[in-house]
Amino acid sequence: MTQVLVDPRRIDLPIEAKLLLHVAPDHLAAAGQALADHPAVHGAFATSGLSNLHAAAYFPDLAALYAFLSRDLVGLGITHVETALVGRAAKRTPPLGPVRPSPAVTRRRRPASAGQGRG
Repeated sequence: MTQVLVDPRRIDLPIEAKLLLHVAPDHLAAAGQALADHPAVHGAFATSGLSNLHAAAYFPDLAALYAFLSRDLVGLGITHVETALVGRAAKRTPPLGPVRPSPAVTRRRRPASAGQGRG
């Protein structure tokens, strides 16, 4: 299996938004599928709590985000949206960019003493 990781900023998608949505239960499956099918959305998840649908998306600019919120979400049974713009990601899974080994992995191990481990 091959996996390709792309930093969205390098393909002119610098705006990362996380959306917490409250959707009427009878619209939840359709709204989740509509979000999953949208080209800007890279993750759509049914959740529990005050919001029951979560989406993560990338946009080229704030105008595109506004168009998504004001046009693309219409008719999906969404009663509330909370949008959070990501200013900086401290960790990603899998990480974007070069993978750096953790300090624990790069620490040198002490060499085994002579004769240790021999029977």
